[in-house]
Amino acid sequence: MQGAKLSEALKLREIFSGTKKNSGRRGWILRSVTEGVGILLAIGFLFYNNVLAGLVFFPYLFFYVRKRIKEFENKRREKLAVEFKDGMQAVVSALIAGYSIENAFREAVGELELMYGKKTEIYKGFLVITNQLNLNVSIEEAFSNFARECRVEEITGFAQVLYYAKRNGGNLIQIIKNTSDTISEKIEVKREINTAVSAKRLEQNIMNLVPMGIILYMRITSAGMIEKLYGNIYGIIIMTFCLIIYFAAKVIADKIVDIKV
Repeated sequence: MQGAKLSEALKLREIFSGTKKNSGRRGWILRSVTEGVGILLAIGFLFYNNVLAGLVFFPYLFFYVRKRIKEFENKRREKLAVEFKDGMQAVVSALIAGYSIENAFREAVGELELMYGKKTEIYKGFLVITNQLNLNVSIEEAFSNFARECRVEEITGFAQVLYYAKRNGGNLIQIIKNTSDTISEKIEVKREINTAVSAKRLEQNIMNLVPMGIILYMRITSAGMIEKLYGNIYGIIIMTFCLIIYFAAKVIADKIVDIKV
């Protein structure tokens, strides 16, 4: 029995650790490294007239890849939160129909399979929860394990509410329904904010490319105007100073559009 519980815990860890091939994490990291190296080579060519000169800023690659991994994880959590909202609505519907909390989760697994398929994280997570229930693990412990592994704010909050509701008693159905409604409203607010700022993010991405585009345009059409900025110490200092300002502006712009709820 203890070995079976450990097996279920390992399944959860495998699903949410990002080590499975179908998670796309490795492909995302490889893509990010390729993009980062391309950016460094472009910087070397545009700012110093030597593609290899950009490799001087090689430490930037680690920050860039870390930022891209964070974006990947944020997208995964947002997707999982939306799927979790639908899963909890299925749980609430089953509770209203008279099922116990344990059987409500079992019913929700079937609903999630129909909505998202068997390969999604939410389906696999709920399936592991039901398997733990079959091993006589309490629902609050099984759900806490699920929340701990997926590391999604909404799921963690619900796990805490479920724990206290089961331990302290009360109208469990109403508590779960109210919590589910609150989580749904929060997710909808996040989606509305993302929709509202998506155009601004696109504008920011375009503006990030404008300085590079201007330098490239001048090198192609008016090379004589900026050729003195290359191949001498003064040009290197000026271009490095411009590069620092460029990155500082980019960091500030990223923080402006990074709205948290």
